[in-house]
Amino acid sequence: MNETENRISVGTPLPTVSTIEPMGELSLRVTWGDGHTDIVDLSSLIQTFKVFLPLRQNRLLFTQVSVGYLGASVTWGGDMDIGADTLKRLAELQRPMPPTAFKGFMERHRMTLDSASAALGISRRQVAYFSTGEKPIPRTVALACRGYDAAVEH
Repeated sequence: MNETENRISVGTPLPTVSTIEPMGELSLRVTWGDGHTDIVDLSSLIQTFKVFLPLRQNRLLFTQVSVGYLGASVTWGGDMDIGADTLKRLAELQRPMPPTAFKGFMERHRMTLDSASAALGISRRQVAYFSTGEKPIPRTVALACRGYDAAVEH
């Protein structure tokens, strides 16, 4: 019997960080354990929590980020770290919504252009642009779709 036969898997594996690179003001280019890459804006976390005060006061310190133990976090040393799962959630929220996902949202809720317009508080024309991919879907609209999905589930 080998080692892999004794392993039990439950649920989705936690994300791991493979490599990171500081980008811009308070963003990181994150390469995940699965090879996928995201640019994650950390400004909301860094500007909000007291533990990150040194990063707010010294932007050069931000560039000294490193991958934590086994890729489970990114860290600036001491208590300043962000877990890979939190980083992954931020990345997913910040990714642009593809037109196929927007169309899927409309189909899931059996929405027409008019009903999607009313539900999301945007014009019918914008709904048409977003569903065909003619225009990029703003983050606010993507978040509104997620909020609508969550409200309907409960």
